[in-house]
Amino acid sequence: MSNETMSRRQLLTVLGAAGIGAVGATIAATSATGIVSGAPYPGNSAVRSVYGGGGEEPCDTQTCSLVSMLDLVGLEGVLNGSMVHLLGYRPGTGLGGGLFYWDSGRPRSAHNGGTIISPTVPLLPDFSNLSGYLNGTGETAPSAIGCWVRPLQSEIPLEQFGIDPTGQTDSYDVIMKAAAYATSLNHNPPGQSYQTNVGATLVFPRGNIRIDREVVFAGWGIHLRGHRLMTRICNGGTFTGEAYFRFYNAATYLSDVSCQDMAFDGCGLAVKGVVFQRCRNPVIASGLSGQYMGAALVKTVQCDMWLIDDIFFIPLVPGSSANGIEIIDGNEGVLSRAKLFGWNNTAGTEKTNGSAVYIEDNEEVKLFAVEIAFFGRYGLEAKGTFAMKSYDLQAESCGLGGIIITSSATRRAIYCTLSGTNLDGVGNQKKLWIDNALGCRVLDHTAGSIELTANSEKCVVDISAGGRGAAVTNAGANNVIISDFFGQLKVTGGVRIAGTTGKVTAEGTLSLEAATSIVPKKFMTFQSGWSTLDAGGLRLGTYRLWVDSSGRLRMKNGDPTSDTDGDIVGAQS
Repeated sequence: MSNETMSRRQLLTVLGAAGIGAVGATIAATSATGIVSGAPYPGNSAVRSVYGGGGEEPCDTQTCSLVSMLDLVGLEGVLNGSMVHLLGYRPGTGLGGGLFYWDSGRPRSAHNGGTIISPTVPLLPDFSNLSGYLNGTGETAPSAIGCWVRPLQSEIPLEQFGIDPTGQTDSYDVIMKAAAYATSLNHNPPGQSYQTNVGATLVFPRGNIRIDREVVFAGWGIHLRGHRLMTRICNGGTFTGEAYFRFYNAATYLSDVSCQDMAFDGCGLAVKGVVFQRCRNPVIASGLSGQYMGAALVKTVQCDMWLIDDIFFIPLVPGSSANGIEIIDGNEGVLSRAKLFGWNNTAGTEKTNGSAVYIEDNEEVKLFAVEIAFFGRYGLEAKGTFAMKSYDLQAESCGLGGIIITSSATRRAIYCTLSGTNLDGVGNQKKLWIDNALGCRVLDHTAGSIELTANSEKCVVDISAGGRGAAVTNAGANNVIISDFFGQLKVTGGVRIAGTTGKVTAEGTLSLEAATSIVPKKFMTFQSGWSTLDAGGLRLGTYRLWVDSSGRLRMKNGDPTSDTDGDIVGAQS
């Protein structure tokens, strides 16, 4: 390689990094609308200044380095497929750069300011017209062809669309333009007429991302991902929308959408973090956190399948009406590994006010809660929920708020199951309230009182040995079954024990306050055969009565030591 060639390469590198930018800035200073697209450099064109001397010699390198997006303004490629490399979208940041190739057949009307760049759209040196640049404002050759294009990627860093990670400017246009590009990459999988593939992922940078308007994603296969707690979404004080991000299409159901690993800050305003609405296929919210929010961190509405995982939320406003997570009119969802603080600390029996989780009119919530830590007057409120299954609903150090299972205006709560509930706190924070529910089950309940209202029916309460001291109150006479009970049972109405093999074991106190007698509707059978002191016989005071192996009734004052250790009662045939 000749010395002349080496010198040219060095010169071209310097020219690409500084010279072209300087020329662009000079042109911008002479134009009221910014950099004049396509303006020639003195003595030569911008294209030939980069790609090869007097026009006959090709560029010595396959790729030439440029400083920022400003250097693509007015720069056109000579050959289809020619490449340049940007060090960054904005000068001096080192973010959002990468390879571009020249597509001589790409219409300049396709310009989006991030992955498809028309060289004839103006961009100011201070990037103050970024929103206009993203939307092609000021295009001087709208019917021309030839654009700089990024190679396709499954993950799209928003730095490639010029997002501001300092929180000083609104990022709405950046996010919407990147989402539109991501949507354009989606297609139906081979042999399928419906949209189910995973689409593209928009990757948010570390820092503060300011959003002043609600961002609505109407396409499918759109995924948002941040850098966990390092990506903070907040508003600039003028936000008026329902949520920072809303996945919604009024005409069709969405599919395959997600939001992951971001922190939301309501900045004192009642704004939700993420809303998934009208979703048919999997919806995923994971690794999200939020604070100072005046509304739910995550809300799903009319979503057939959803997963909410590893969520942390605290409103930090005592008495707040904000629910941590709201799941409305959905089906088949999973909530796991969540730490949610519903900050309703007022007295009384308030409902739908500051619950950690609020669900209503769901067809089925499968495996509803795993490794959950709730705090607040009501940790969980389920209204009109069909077939909710909740396993290992355990409190951690912060405790678990109360639970309400009741009906909504349109649907009765039926077939709800809670397992391993550990209610902590004071007042209603320690109370499991089952109201107007059918067939609900409470299994392995370990702490906190349970109240079954007069409207509850055919509910099962199973308190294991860990639930000593817990009180269960049945305020009505509507077929409530109590099984495997260890604690105190207070009944002001009645108890129905159904099934031929069912039993009640009350090692605490069984108090029937409103009943003067026990009236079985069928024959009552006691386990009367003697085998061990605990398994057989009927204890009346200090006496034991049992039936021996010959079928004779025996009695003894004190515990017998054998099948025949006692007197035969009366004359028996």
